[in-house]
Amino acid sequence: MEITLTAEESRAVQEALRVYSSDLRMEIVDTDNPSFKRDLRAEQATLQSAIAKLDAAAAASDLRDAEGRVIVRMVGVWTIG
Repeated sequence: MEITLTAEESRAVQEALRVYSSDLRMEIVDTDNPSFKRDLRAEQATLQSAIAKLDAAAAASDLRDAEGRVIVRMVGVWTIG
């Protein structure tokens, strides 16, 4: 499966990931359970990695839509559920 995001969609996804990552940071601080805290830190690291990849892909992309906007392609999206 291949998903193509426009620049606006990519920015929206990145912003959502950043907000959630920030929320995780607050949750980590407020969590007393060491195991849960470790899991939250791992999740936050994963989100930061995804954000960095999206940033790099957008910066390096030469793909443009008809209006000249950068297109980011995501291949191999996994779903949980």
